[in-house]
Amino acid sequence: MEFGRLGAYVALSLPVIFIIGLSIVVHANPWFSFTDNALSDMGSLHNPNRWLFNGFLMVFAAIVMIPSVVAVKNGLSYLMPLATVFLFLVGVFPEELPYHSPSAILFYVLALADIALVGIKLARRGVSAGYIWSALAVVTFVLMVYLVKAKVFKGIAIPELIGAATILAWFVYIGLLQLRAVP
Repeated sequence: MEFGRLGAYVALSLPVIFIIGLSIVVHANPWFSFTDNALSDMGSLHNPNRWLFNGFLMVFAAIVMIPSVVAVKNGLSYLMPLATVFLFLVGVFPEELPYHSPSAILFYVLALADIALVGIKLARRGVSAGYIWSALAVVTFVLMVYLVKAKVFKGIAIPELIGAATILAWFVYIGLLQLRAVP
C-alpha cells in the first residue's frame, strides 16, 4: 500500500485506537476518576500499572507519527510531527519527572496551533471548513485553559480529553481529505 494512503487510513483509525487503548488502561486502574485525576496519574511512578499507560502513550504516538508525516508531505501539517514527539515523551517521563509537564503542554499547544494554522491555509485555498477548524482549535485551547485554571474539576483528565477529541477529529478530517485527493 502506498504511504500516503496508509497515512490516511491510520488517521481515520486513530479515534478507535485511542478509545480502545484508553479503555484498557482505565480498566486496569479502577481507582482512576475522570473528574479527580489527570490522565497521567495512571502513568505515575507510584502506580504499579504505570507501564500500561506510559507504554500505550508511546505506542500510540508512534502510530500517530505515520499520518503526521504524511500530512506534512501533503501540505496538511507543519507542527504535528513535533507535537507527536512530545506526546511520546509524555509516556517516557512519568508525571513526577521534570520533563513530563512541559512535554504534555507542548503536545497540546503544538497540535492545536497546527490545526489552527492549517485550517487558515485550507480556508484561503477555498476549503470552507478551514476557518471552522481554526476556530475550533482556538476554542478548544481556551476551554482547556479555563477548565484547568478555574479548577472546574479536581483533576485535568476532562480538559485533556477535550483537547484529544479535537485533535483526533482533525486527524479523521485530514485522513478523509487525503483519501479524496488520492486517485
